[in-house]
Amino acid sequence: MDTWLYRGDHKRNEQGFVEKISGGMEKIQQAIIRLSVPKGSFALDEELGSKLSMLGKVPVSQREELALEYAREAILPVEGVEVTSVKCRQADFEKLVLEMTLEYSGEDAPKEQAMFLWQLNF
Repeated sequence: MDTWLYRGDHKRNEQGFVEKISGGMEKIQQAIIRLSVPKGSFALDEELGSKLSMLGKVPVSQREELALEYAREAILPVEGVEVTSVKCRQADFEKLVLEMTLEYSGEDAPKEQAMFLWQLNF
């Protein structure tokens, strides 16, 4: 069981207490953290993270294919979670938006699905 992260902070209930998360949504949250962190930037575990921040240097025709590859590689340590799709679009001149679908199909909980929106400035 972990604390639920929401919009860069801990999610709180009506009484102001930090909410807990478990099961499939906890696993999806772990995957989202791995996707959000640039690979090699976390000093305590340089293997944590993804190469998604490198997509700005990739030709547009290869972005979605590489984004899916980078995302799947980043979440390999998270059991039961799979990135099923990635869509890339250029929002502004220097902003790339990735929309990913993550699915959890572990044995301990019913199948869960989440959408993840990630923006990259390059």
